[in-house]
Amino acid sequence: MSKRNLPQPFGIQDINLWSCFTAPSLRHFTLLIVGWVLTVERHTISRILLTLSLHETEHYSNIYRFISRANWNIDAVAQRLFRWMIDTLQIPGLQILMLLDDTLNKHTGRKICGAGWQYDGSAGNGQTHNHGICLVIAGLAVTLPGISGRVFCLPYAARLWFPHVAKIKPNDQPYKSKPELGLELIMLTHSWLKKDEKLRVVADIAYSCRAILANKPKEVDFTGRMRIDSALYEVPKQPTKPAKGRPRIKGARLPIPQAMFNNKDLCWDNTTIILYGKEVPVTIYHFYAVWPYSAGRNALSILLCRDPLGIRPDTVFFDTDCSAPKEAILARYSARWSIEITNRETKHLLGTADPQCRTQKAVIRAPLIGLWAYSFVVIWFAKNFWAGRLSLPDSYPWYQRKTNITFSDMLAIARRSHFALRFSTKAWNTVDFVKKSITRPARVSIFAKRAKL
Repeated sequence: MSKRNLPQPFGIQDINLWSCFTAPSLRHFTLLIVGWVLTVERHTISRILLTLSLHETEHYSNIYRFISRANWNIDAVAQRLFRWMIDTLQIPGLQILMLLDDTLNKHTGRKICGAGWQYDGSAGNGQTHNHGICLVIAGLAVTLPGISGRVFCLPYAARLWFPHVAKIKPNDQPYKSKPELGLELIMLTHSWLKKDEKLRVVADIAYSCRAILANKPKEVDFTGRMRIDSALYEVPKQPTKPAKGRPRIKGARLPIPQAMFNNKDLCWDNTTIILYGKEVPVTIYHFYAVWPYSAGRNALSILLCRDPLGIRPDTVFFDTDCSAPKEAILARYSARWSIEITNRETKHLLGTADPQCRTQKAVIRAPLIGLWAYSFVVIWFAKNFWAGRLSLPDSYPWYQRKTNITFSDMLAIARRSHFALRFSTKAWNTVDFVKKSITRPARVSIFAKRAKL
């Protein structure tokens, strides 16, 4: 591939990245994004170079240097990508839903920066810990009308978390917990918003803690899940007359949620909501309370949810926005599962855990490029599909009820659109071709070889 003949860059040219890269670095970034999508085997850096035949035009060390030592900031690229996704998708109501979670990339080796034995929730075969690097990921939850009924999580920023027992720790980074890194991503995303935009954060129980709830901006609403033995208090009543002393921050102590589930005197509401694309019957008890040890003095909207079929366990959800409807709180939290799907698809289909990087910059940049490739493919497909330039994939005879387009379909169409330029469907005229006969040397006996005759 010549230096001027660049492949289709999935809309990278629509983002103003000239302030983030130099001209050679921007070209390397574009090639890595495209190569990451087109590679069908293990997504190592060397395999990506072979996929694009990049080793024929320049030295391979330029790509490795771009990942491990080049002077470019991942937050600057994340900001351009975040604003591009918001402007392209035109999110209704300017309600930006941010998803927060962490994932573990398995790696073995002594000299990997930030690597260590960590808890892995997706580990199988009875294992609970694996050796690797952990990334705290921030993604944008979006819906694609006419393409799929599910929610897609488009990752745009990440932070490297390392345990205390890591042999090689980042030089210029003090230790921070996962919630502290999540708060850093929330503050960073909030600084990118415009005046008429509102940010809502959804995270699981690991990030529903004081480190985030007590320090997040007041304009940011948070939806999460709490333990069933959490200490809750009544919302304090406002005094009718001015009184001396500090006003109360909490009222009387409430029973723990586990005791409320066993209380038959509570008025439960039976309703049907859409969770994960399906109608699910749930029983809800809604009330307001204060969670002072984690959320401070602000009142929370709390939902006790019980599955009448007994399939799902009793769960307690909360939202810092007390004016939000209870159905919206549950639907908003159900969108959190899309980041789990993104973590699985980026690892299995894009191989974000395959690069064997070791240096401090490379261990965060290489997987983040794979995560960005996921977002670029989804936005590229949505823009071209809505513009009528792409058609729906052919329905398989064994899967005729399929109505939603998955990321694997988008990835297959993206690869076909690039490889179609190299391969032709028309048969060549082979009449003029002459078969070449290759003269082979006479076979030497194995005994003659041994006797050196």
